[in-house]
Order: sequence, then structure tokens, then C-alpha cells
Amino acid sequence: MRRTLTLAVAGLLAAGAASAQGEVLARTLEQGAARRFYLLYVPERPAAPAAGRPLLVALHGGGGTAEQMLAFSRFNRIAAREGFAVAYPQGVGRRWNDGRVFRGRGETDADDVAFVRAMVADIAARGTPLDRRRIFAAGISNGGFMSFRLACEAADLFAAVAPVTATMPADLGPRCAPSAPVAVLVINGTADPLVPYAGGHVRAMFGLRGEIWSTDRTIAFWARHNGCAAPPVVRALGDRDTGDGSHVIETEHGRCAAARVRLLRVEGGGHTWPGGAQYLPAAWIGTTNRDIDASETIWRFFASAAR
Repeated sequence: MRRTLTLAVAGLLAAGAASAQGEVLARTLEQGAARRFYLLYVPERPAAPAAGRPLLVALHGGGGTAEQMLAFSRFNRIAAREGFAVAYPQGVGRRWNDGRVFRGRGETDADDVAFVRAMVADIAARGTPLDRRRIFAAGISNGGFMSFRLACEAADLFAAVAPVTATMPADLGPRCAPSAPVAVLVINGTADPLVPYAGGHVRAMFGLRGEIWSTDRTIAFWARHNGCAAPPVVRALGDRDTGDGSHVIETEHGRCAAARVRLLRVEGGGHTWPGGAQYLPAAWIGTTNRDIDASETIWRFFASAAR
């Protein structure tokens, strides 16, 4: 399955799915004893001279690559229009140490929180002025779990995160103590066969890969942390594509003292990126919702989340 996913997403890249105005830079940095890699997209549109550019850190899923996330998410086309920069870091062994523990260890032994911090510092040091009030992280699956870990352990750096097909790792949740408010948008499918909406264990071809909280428990945790006092407002979004087998329910927590918390529950949706490619057969990963564009939705959420 992993090889099929790699080939499928690589095909999107070859077809030019990631094209946008601007420059994509391939960079390495030394982090501890390791040499790490990331891609950086800087659009041609000038940044506001005083504030610097917003930065979106886009985290690939397990078994994926920075190049694949660039093609898959299509964040560059939005960045070209809106003027923010996008960084696509590469995980060690194509995986992130996201806080899950199984068989006595994590997905890797890498200190990926330190790596992401070093990457942001490297981007600024190499001549891309950044708006420190507007640094964000989004990811799918393993990258989504890693987004939660960044919210827990690098809240001083990230104003908002947007995990897709991910919830809080059960080993991370009890020790998650963010140093600052973090706005959170979660996009999860109720029919995800790999990351159960109701929690339990992440499932993969070769066994279980760590225990996770339910989506509801995850949202409740962040609503408490961000001081959301009012009952959430729940509404159904328009079912624009009645043939995709899914529809979206939005839950928005109001009167948050610190930062917003929003859930997009994709009823009938799978382990997929809404509006993105059906990168593997629905029998393996579930269906892709076509009512929303996850990338556009994530950016709109981030644009309103500056500190």
C-alpha cells in the first residue's frame, strides 16, 4: 500500500499539480547529528514590509515525502494568491515522531519538534522575513498527529494548527500542556478505516500503530484549553456533490477566551483530504469528500488566527 501511495502521488507531481508562481527551494540543515531536508515555496507576491510573510508548515503523511505533500495539498496555488510562504519538511524514514507509542517506541526516534523549530529559524535566517504572529501547521494522518504535537510543545511558535484525518495520540494527551493558546481546526471522516473517528488504535497493513483519542475527546480538550465557554454551534454545510457519499457537519466553539476551535466532521468520509485526490481505492481508505476544499478551508481558518 505504501508503494502504491508513493507512485500515485508522484504521478500528481509529474502532471504539474503543484505549479504556481514563485520559487520552490530545496534546503538542508544540520539538526543535532542529523542532516534534515525541507522544501520552501516563496511566492512572487511581495510580503508586507513591516510584518513579514505568514508561514504554513505542511506535514506529509506516514510513508510520504515533502514533494508529495507539495503536490497533494496544492497549498502553493493559494500561497501565490495570498502571499504566504509554505514549508514542506521531510520526516526521517518518511515518518514523524508524533507522540504515539507502539511496540515500545514512536514512529521514529527523531526530535521532530526541534527540527521544525530549526527549520523555521533557518527560513528566517536565509532571508525570508516571517510574521511571527502568523506561523501555522497542517498535516494529514501522521502529519496531522505531528501537528497536534507541535500545538502541545511549540505553542509559543504556532498560532494555529489544522490536523486532517488525525486526533490526539493517547500517549501525548495527558502530557500536553501548551504554553500559549493555539487555534485548532480538525477535519476528520467518520468512516476512516485507518484512524477511527471514535478513537482506539491507528490501523495499518502491518498491525496497530498506537492508541489515539476520539475526535470528540480531542475537540473537548482544545475547547477547554482555549477557554471556550459557550455551547458549540452545529450546522450542516451544503452537500455540493451528492455523489461523493459524504457530507460535512461543522461544529464551531464560541466565546473562546483565547483561540478558536472548529471541527469539520465529514459524515461518510474516509482517510482522505477533502477536495483532494482519491489517492488509493475507496475500499482501502474510504471516499474523498467533494463538498469542501480542505486546503482553501485551512487557509481561511489560519488567516483569521493571527495572534
